[in-house]
Amino acid sequence: MRILILQFSGTGNTYYVANLMKKAFTSHENEVVCYPIEKLTDVNELISQYDVFGIGFPIYGSDMPSIVKNLVETIHQNEGKRAFTFCTQMMYSGDGAAYLAKKLIKKGFIVRQCEHFNMPNNLRDYAKFLPTKVNYQKLEKRIGKKVNKFCLAIENNQRRRKGMNILSNFLGWIQRYPYQKMTKDRLIEVLIDKSCILCKKCVSLCPVTNFSIENGKLVDNKKCILCYRCINHCPVNALHINPKNNVDKPYHGPTANFKIDDVMKSI
Repeated sequence: MRILILQFSGTGNTYYVANLMKKAFTSHENEVVCYPIEKLTDVNELISQYDVFGIGFPIYGSDMPSIVKNLVETIHQNEGKRAFTFCTQMMYSGDGAAYLAKKLIKKGFIVRQCEHFNMPNNLRDYAKFLPTKVNYQKLEKRIGKKVNKFCLAIENNQRRRKGMNILSNFLGWIQRYPYQKMTKDRLIEVLIDKSCILCKKCVSLCPVTNFSIENGKLVDNKKCILCYRCINHCPVNALHINPKNNVDKPYHGPTANFKIDDVMKSI
C-alpha cells in the first residue's frame, strides 16, 4: 500500500509521531512518504499518487493551526479516497483529530482512523507547572506502542476513531469556541527581549515568515501561529508569548539528539 503522511510540527512532537508511523508502516512493506505541510506546493496532485493519506498536527485549544486549516481548504472534493488524522496534545483535546476528520468527510473522503497522542509540554512560558524533564525511553515505548496499533488499524482499514462521539465533541467545543473567538481578530505577538543577539535563527525556523530584521533589530510581523518553534530554539531565550514569563527551560524536542530543522524535511 502507498501511504502519504502530511505533518505540521512546531517543536517536533508531531514530526516524532509521524516518523514512528513511517517506520511502523515500512516494517510491513508499505511504501510511505512523509511531507512537512509548510513545504507543500500542490497537495491535490500529491494525494492523487497514494492509496491513503493522513494529516497530523499539534492541537491548539482543540483547534487546528491556521497552516493546517489553510491546507484543508485547498484540498479538492474526493469521493471515496481513504484518509486518517492524528494530533499531538499536551493534555486533552476532546475531539482534536476527529474535528479534522469531519472536515475531510465533508469533502468525500473515507476516514475510519483518528488518534490522539499525548506528548511533552512545549509551552514553556505558560505551562510552567508541568514537568520539564523528558524520559525519552519511556516516551518512545508509550508512543511507539500506540503508533503500532494505530498503523495496524489503518493497514487493515479497521475502525479506530478517537474523539468521534458526542461527549468528545462537546468537550472539544467548550475549548475550541473560546479559543477561536479569542484568536479571530487578535494578532498574536511574539515578545522580543533586549537579550536578542540577532542570530536570525527564528527567521529561518518560522513557518510563516513572521520575523524580519529592520534597522538592526528583530521585528515581529504579527503573523505568529503559536507553533512555539522559535521560542523553544532561541539560543538566548529572548522570545516569549506570555508577557509575565520568559522561557527559562526551553523544550528541545522528544529525543535526546533531536534537530529542529528535521521537522521541515521530507522523510
